[in-house]
Amino acid sequence: MHADTLQKVLEPILKQFLKHLSWLMILNLAVKPAYLLVIDTKIQDLLGPEEFGRYFPLVSLSILLNILLDAGLANHMTRLVSNKPEEIHNSFRTGWRTKRLLFPCYLLLLLLIGWSLGWRGESLIWLGWIGLNQALLSAILYVRAGLQGIAAHRTDAWVSIADRSMLFLAMGGLIVSFDRFQVNWLLAGTSLALFCTFIIAFWRLKKHARSVPLTKLTTDINPFRKIREDLYSGWPYALLFLLMMTYHRVDGIMLERMAPNGAIQAGWYAMSYRFFEAANMIGYLCATLLLPYFTRMLANREDVRPLARSMSSALLAVGASVAWAAWYFPESFLGTFYEFEVESAAGILPWLMISFAIFAQGYVFSTLMTARGDMRRLNQLAGAGALLNIALNAWWLSQASPTSGGMGCAVISAITQGAMVAGQIFFCLRHHPGKQWWKLFRALILHCFACFTICSAVSRLDINPNQALWMALFGCLAAGFMPGVIDFRSIQKMLSEKMNTFADS
Repeated sequence: MHADTLQKVLEPILKQFLKHLSWLMILNLAVKPAYLLVIDTKIQDLLGPEEFGRYFPLVSLSILLNILLDAGLANHMTRLVSNKPEEIHNSFRTGWRTKRLLFPCYLLLLLLIGWSLGWRGESLIWLGWIGLNQALLSAILYVRAGLQGIAAHRTDAWVSIADRSMLFLAMGGLIVSFDRFQVNWLLAGTSLALFCTFIIAFWRLKKHARSVPLTKLTTDINPFRKIREDLYSGWPYALLFLLMMTYHRVDGIMLERMAPNGAIQAGWYAMSYRFFEAANMIGYLCATLLLPYFTRMLANREDVRPLARSMSSALLAVGASVAWAAWYFPESFLGTFYEFEVESAAGILPWLMISFAIFAQGYVFSTLMTARGDMRRLNQLAGAGALLNIALNAWWLSQASPTSGGMGCAVISAITQGAMVAGQIFFCLRHHPGKQWWKLFRALILHCFACFTICSAVSRLDINPNQALWMALFGCLAAGFMPGVIDFRSIQKMLSEKMNTFADS
């Protein structure tokens, strides 16, 4: 009886989660990877590896310091509003004051660090412009935190693709119209798209917030005291983001600044990193919706293991499939989207895809730890990962050749991700033990063996390399449907009622 009752409680939650997840993923997977793999790759081809290699580390630095624009407020507000929707009228509104104070601090520090690293002239102007765009993006993400907190997932899904949709059309028009490209065009288009998206998102949030009951605002609290409280509540999330971005983004900066032939090597690295970013969206979208669901389930003392295990096994099948295909057919993978410098960048791609496959698991387990409020452990792990990544990159780049720096950075990225995710899994299993977790290990072994067999067989066929790539990739994805890989029984129960996500709100 207890198991039946638990299943009845869990099924509506899991069904609702999948409905929202499917809507978000359909829109995002239709637009964002298309922009990265069609528009962004063409921009890189037109600019060339050296020019884009100058731009890429500037973006990495701006993202690395981005947390100063947010200070963890978005994550904090998502959890707060999920538990207390009325806070959309109270704490969420006062958070804007904090963000307005953080922006000049971010921009000043960004430019100072850029100057200290040796960027001058046009590069420094680009860095400041990128910083302004990051501020607009941070404002949009804060609005989305409010939308997620009050469960306005359809609106959040549309907002999440608005800027890339506009940029896709604008940059696509420029690419078709001209046989050259300028970084300034990309920066200006990004600014306009982000500004329009923010206006739309803020308007929709205000409209949704009207349906949330009002509570009496606290008027006796000093605004500066409230700002201090917001910063204090958000700093664990801010520190976590900073540390995680360090071992995600610092390699591109160190590669361009330290390696021989640094700008060109950074350009090669950026070519493969685009695939990492595109694939990474799947895990990020899952984590975006997992956080409020894990938070509510833990608050209600419900079992989170079925949801965590189902999402982990699904991400395992996707991540491993991409990694195996990239390992066997790297040049075909890159050549599908790039015309130039494919051979130079091919050795980097497999390791970044392995890094993605590992990090996709981290999206599930780190989100579970965040929902538990176990920020101390997460920050300790991320701090260790940042130190490991910087130390290994510094050692490698001090002796790298003019062509091997990027590949070494990619290998180090995979090593760092593996260490971090192993730690996250250890702590999650300690707090949520159970024999069912062994099914994930079984799924890993079964799927990897199937992918190895498929890719080895396809690579021996006398067919076009591009055809071989897609045959291997779809074969590996199909292997995810084998019994014992993805828990389709649970997913079938979640989908037992027909859900038309385009009609339901």
